[in-house]
Amino acid sequence: MKYLKFKGQKVGITTERIAEEDRDADKFYYEMRHDEEHPHLPYLIEESVEEAGFWGTMVTEEPFELNQGDFHSLTEELGLKLAEKFGLLQ
Repeated sequence: MKYLKFKGQKVGITTERIAEEDRDADKFYYEMRHDEEHPHLPYLIEESVEEAGFWGTMVTEEPFELNQGDFHSLTEELGLKLAEKFGLLQ
């Protein structure tokens, strides 16, 4: 798991899906959807993402409000930063 600051808090991010039974009850889990044209770039954070669009999992100590009620859009800059951090850019 890699760590960075997001919405004012330290978050852990992995490109793996964390199964419900492996999740810590004291943490909050969000899943990231990848861009269809650029599958190495995440662009949305949601409560849950179908397998076909899944990019990774975000783990937080505190919940954060999703900006559209059920998802949070990532800027292209942040998507590129995440992809770079995971070595997904050439």
